[in-house]
Amino acid sequence: LKGFPMRISTTSSRTPSLKSVAIGAAVALLSGIAINSIAAAAPGAYDKQFLSKAADAGSTEIAASKVAQSKSTNAEVKKFADAMVTDHTKVADELKQLASSKQIEVSDQPGKKHQAQIDKLSRLEGAQFDKEYAATIGVAAHKDAVKLFTDASQKASDPDIKAFAAKTLPALQHHLEMAQTLQAALAK
Repeated sequence: LKGFPMRISTTSSRTPSLKSVAIGAAVALLSGIAINSIAAAAPGAYDKQFLSKAADAGSTEIAASKVAQSKSTNAEVKKFADAMVTDHTKVADELKQLASSKQIEVSDQPGKKHQAQIDKLSRLEGAQFDKEYAATIGVAAHKDAVKLFTDASQKASDPDIKAFAAKTLPALQHHLEMAQTLQAALAK
């Protein structure tokens, strides 16, 4: 070995080859795509808030309408309450499935504010109960729900959540019309 001069090249180890640069760029690009697709798959804060508010509104409608089924003596109020329990239970089930598919937990119980409203309603009797139920749970709650679902049908970032809001909106608008008709009939 004495006759062969040994040359150690330090430049090749410090300068990355074109192949290693290409591999590094591909890994970085694919990582970025994977991160973006994960972010796109997870609904944003607005979508989560919509699902939570929609679940609260629906469970409030169901709970208050069950009170109306048992407390009211007015056939029209009972008919409206029956429709609300049936329709909102169906929507609540769809909402739970949608939320679950997005790894979002939603409550099936009314929030504190709405529970207080139901408790107050429960203490009323007769025509006073019917009028308050029609005004608060019928008209006011459905006005709020129509606004909530209209906004989500336009602003939700998750396409499934946006589609759910758009699909549910016509039924809520119909409920609002029913509630307004009921409220007008009770005012006579």
